[in-house]
Amino acid sequence: MRTTFLCLLGALLLGLEYDPKPDGDPLLCTWTTMQAAQWRSAGDDLRYDTSIVWNLGLRCTAVTGPRMTLAATFIKVVATHTGPGTDIRIDSASGVGAGDPLLGHLLALVGRTLTLDVERASGRVAGVTGGDAVIAAINLAAPSAVPGDPPPMDAQARAAYAPEALARLWSQVLALPGDDGQIALPAPFTSGTMTRTWQGQVWTVSLPDGKPPAFELAKDPSPVVGTIAKLSGGGTIALAGGMPASASGKLSFTLAIDAMTQPVTTVNEVAWTLEAR
Repeated sequence: MRTTFLCLLGALLLGLEYDPKPDGDPLLCTWTTMQAAQWRSAGDDLRYDTSIVWNLGLRCTAVTGPRMTLAATFIKVVATHTGPGTDIRIDSASGVGAGDPLLGHLLALVGRTLTLDVERASGRVAGVTGGDAVIAAINLAAPSAVPGDPPPMDAQARAAYAPEALARLWSQVLALPGDDGQIALPAPFTSGTMTRTWQGQVWTVSLPDGKPPAFELAKDPSPVVGTIAKLSGGGTIALAGGMPASASGKLSFTLAIDAMTQPVTTVNEVAWTLEAR
């Protein structure tokens, strides 16, 4: 009896896929991301915490065979960044923090829509459009002071909102149970892979054997590169009405960073939840 139940459960999970109704009412969601980074410098233990909470609407605009098109419209954002000597708050409702160089770019996404091309059976996002308009808005708000030079926020904006970065991020959030194997590290990492293993609707990740994957968080004017180690984590996904009802995940890892100053190793945690309201 138990064996039969497990076989039926496995068959159901193998058939799990997104199956929304096109042009229905938008699914209102809360998307929360939490990040903590800590390291030791000059004898002091430093820790910085970042929280970003989005209200957004997800709506399926088309289903074409094995693919679907999702429109993600960002309605509101509240974000904080705290640590030694730092206390930043961003709030799109009041406009607080619009000029902040670290998190002010988030306000450029409010009211805009990203269009996602999603594989219904896997949740993999094959492409995202709409990010270029966000990059342009960020650069318009913070133009270069020297003609011919790139805007000061351009590298940061592209690391977050370029099509490849957005596809990596959304592929991680929308992933469905499927084949185990190597998947790309999510944004803001621009390269590297991790090994994902599914058990039912729960996934875990680890680093593949071999050389630690390299990352690049920024290019010009100050390259920030390094390697990733001690990565672990996991999460889960649930659907309702053919759309994501909830998704969550957490990654823990260390970064050996090689920047303009002395090398530093940071201990990091990133966690996220996407909950339909």
